[in-house]
Amino acid sequence: MSSESAACEVIANFAQWSADGRFSALRSLIPEDGDGPLLASFLLAVAADTTEDDLVRIEAVRVFAILRIDDDSLAGRCRRALIHLARTDDDWDVRNAAGCAVFDLPGAERELETMRSMIAAEQECFVRENVGAALAMFLRRRDSA
Repeated sequence: MSSESAACEVIANFAQWSADGRFSALRSLIPEDGDGPLLASFLLAVAADTTEDDLVRIEAVRVFAILRIDDDSLAGRCRRALIHLARTDDDWDVRNAAGCAVFDLPGAERELETMRSMIAAEQECFVRENVGAALAMFLRRRDSA
């Protein structure tokens, strides 16, 4: 089974699986290069679904670290959605994952001031420190490239 069919299977069967099954499916998902447009909206919807198990939501966000997104418009939509989650979600683990994931997306350099503002406004020390570390790592990678 190819990753593309795995991505399609996850999307098609997601609602039928238990929370553990959804978590496992996302944890083991390895997207192919062309899966970005197929998976991005799905993953964002899962991540934003406050009725979903938090571990499933976090795992949906973590897939962005390995999801190839070549379309600038799609990358921008993903960044904005993740920033919104990082700013507003009630679960600090989701805010943490979403804030860190912004730096895995193309065009993250366009969000530096927004992310600095989000970090400064974050009440949870753990989230502030983790997202701040993700920002620092992004800047080191960018500056050494």
